[in-house]
Amino acid sequence: MDATLNTVRGGVPGTIPVMDALRPGAKAGPWVVERELGRGGMGAVYAVVHEEIGKRAALKIVHARLVGTSFNPARMLVEARVVNQVGHPNIVDIFETGTLADGRPYIVMERLDGQPLSQRADSGKIRPDLVVGILLQVCDALIAAHAAGVVHRDLKLDNVFLVDNPDDPRAVKVKLLDWGIAKLLHNDARHTFEGQLVGTPQYLAPEQARGAEVSPKADVYSLGVMAYELFLEQRPFEAETAAEIMVMHLRATPPPPRALWADIPPQLEALLLAMLAKQPGRRPTMREVAHQLEAVRAELDHHCSAADAAGPSAELPRPVRRISVGGFAATEQAERPRTPGWPYAIGAIALLAGAALFFVSDLAVARDRFVAPGFANRLWGLPAYYAGQLLIAWSIG
Repeated sequence: MDATLNTVRGGVPGTIPVMDALRPGAKAGPWVVERELGRGGMGAVYAVVHEEIGKRAALKIVHARLVGTSFNPARMLVEARVVNQVGHPNIVDIFETGTLADGRPYIVMERLDGQPLSQRADSGKIRPDLVVGILLQVCDALIAAHAAGVVHRDLKLDNVFLVDNPDDPRAVKVKLLDWGIAKLLHNDARHTFEGQLVGTPQYLAPEQARGAEVSPKADVYSLGVMAYELFLEQRPFEAETAAEIMVMHLRATPPPPRALWADIPPQLEALLLAMLAKQPGRRPTMREVAHQLEAVRAELDHHCSAADAAGPSAELPRPVRRISVGGFAATEQAERPRTPGWPYAIGAIALLAGAALFFVSDLAVARDRFVAPGFANRLWGLPAYYAGQLLIAWSIG
């Protein structure tokens, strides 16, 4: 349900059944459907207009097949409550909730024109100074969220939206989306449970991969993955399966940024590595991240000014994309002794089996999320999951 806005991908149903699709003219309360904007594993998003005052908005609604299963409708209310509790200009505004006659809950949010950051990144390299500007706006939103006792828990490029600015296309406006699995740190009411796998594997903090308690430092780690990806044009850890990536978050060392961008500002390289520290206590706070990004921007501005004075040939060096084997630094690969491959295979199977037991009771899982209530499944899933971690950790050294 990440595609909440007007994008070129809107309206493409993919492999999700569309028998529950709302047709143009259908109503949800006072909101009249105009067209579908996007569709995901948990629901769909529609362009709507208020029948009386003509206000344009986006309506996010759960798939009919999930109603009556273990899906918790309170998750939709949590998203609306969190957004309004934080109340920040870089967070998408949600201003109404409701339920259709068939029991499906929905939320109504501001409709934005633009594109997800993931789509912009796929279209070509983003200049480092623009990346800093985008990240600073995300930091501002997260600083406000953390101050309000909220952890996003699902930061990724798909959940950052770049709003069109016809007056000045260079002045990018950022909106942070999809707070549906956010954690309220100071709220006793739980709509998710400790021991779950919650988030997107490519961006998970190590403590999330373990199903452990999370803090604002988990968002720092996930933002570090995003920053690494935007500056260096690859993620710090890349593999074929979610299980392998999760183990890398727990055990592997990311390729040194300087190996991918020879002229990376030293302060930026140090910041990226600090944000990706395995231990939450070794990561900077979000406010410290923003402070250091400001310093990096000043350094980049100085470099660009010098380049302008030197002429068009003096351009900011581009990162060189180099895929490291298994996401490990080349020096570690050379020094690590070879170990048998069978523990890795068995460990991966155990890890996947444990993860499957975590979320088998929850049919409301989005395509790239692990969300897993259910004590019985966790009772069997935890031993398999941690046994898989140990076997894989042993096989990779």
